[in-house]
Amino acid sequence: MKKLLVFFFLICIALGEWQQYDEIKLPKGIKVNDLTINNSGELWLLSTSSILKYEATSKNPFLIQEINDGHLLTVLDDKVYIVDYNNRLSVLSLDKGGLSRSTNLMFNAPGQIGIATADNKPFIIIQESGRLTFVRDEEILGSISTDVERFSTIPSADYDNKQTPLYTLANNRIYSWTDGTLNNTGAYKKRIIYSASNKILDFSADQNGNLYILFSDSMLVLEPNGDYKSKANIDRIPLSSRVLINPVNHNIIIFDEMQNVLKILSGISKSRRGEIIILKTNQPNPVDNYTEIEFTINQPLNLSITVYNLIGKPVNVIAKGHYTKGTHRVTWKADDGKGNLVPNGVYFYRLESKKGVAIKQLTVLR
Repeated sequence: MKKLLVFFFLICIALGEWQQYDEIKLPKGIKVNDLTINNSGELWLLSTSSILKYEATSKNPFLIQEINDGHLLTVLDDKVYIVDYNNRLSVLSLDKGGLSRSTNLMFNAPGQIGIATADNKPFIIIQESGRLTFVRDEEILGSISTDVERFSTIPSADYDNKQTPLYTLANNRIYSWTDGTLNNTGAYKKRIIYSASNKILDFSADQNGNLYILFSDSMLVLEPNGDYKSKANIDRIPLSSRVLINPVNHNIIIFDEMQNVLKILSGISKSRRGEIIILKTNQPNPVDNYTEIEFTINQPLNLSITVYNLIGKPVNVIAKGHYTKGTHRVTWKADDGKGNLVPNGVYFYRLESKKGVAIKQLTVLR
């Protein structure tokens, strides 16, 4: 019975669709070497001659700085990190008028650079030949010995928590790495969570740890543990394409290098097409001390919201009673019905009424 209940939850969560609602054609003559999205939802491009920024609501790029030797790019707040074609790391400080300086760090055949957070402080991950290297304050703190094609972190997650997964791609398999930390990279252990028969072009994780896997004809969305969530069919995606997640509006951006365009996909829940209940993703997620759950009903309803664990056992009833038409918010303090904090892990919250049921997933990470 419990297995059936969990399966029912996963099916409900998957009842959504993805559709392309916009497309941005990059300026003529722009050849993109790398691209990234920062925490503010701004898209940054590193071309063969410059660094460009697309603000969240703009289709026109803003020139940040001309640059001739940029290979890899990642951005955090007012700093732009670049690896040049000599494999050296440079830092561009936007708060100092675009002042760029080279560091003493050089890497072995770097293929990707990204940013994560541990103990509320950022650090850099660089994919080198045969390893992932962790850097903070221009000092190499450790590495993981592994051959990977791509890696992905969970935006805003705390990598001081050894259960926060780091994801890697190698030979059409996606691995989840846990049990290690920034200060103890040797403790990381990997397990395979997905294997594909077709070529995986790229992948990325969102703030909830969901994985978006890009193929030449589709995009597959998986739960953090590798379970199927949803799928979108996409026509003729070139082998060099990239997929990114906007942390602000949760849109998907697919970079088609062949056509030099950015295809923007938006998830449309079936409940938004005329049904009575709209249940939103909780914020913040992952949950530390508390989280807020927002829902909208288009008529007065008696309803309840219950949090369940992964095997379908009720954990806490966080809302119950009569609610008026409109938008409401309830708070869950990551506790059970007796006030005890729940363990880290994956949970579901279920809004139930006579007019329908809506279910979402959340993660507790302390």
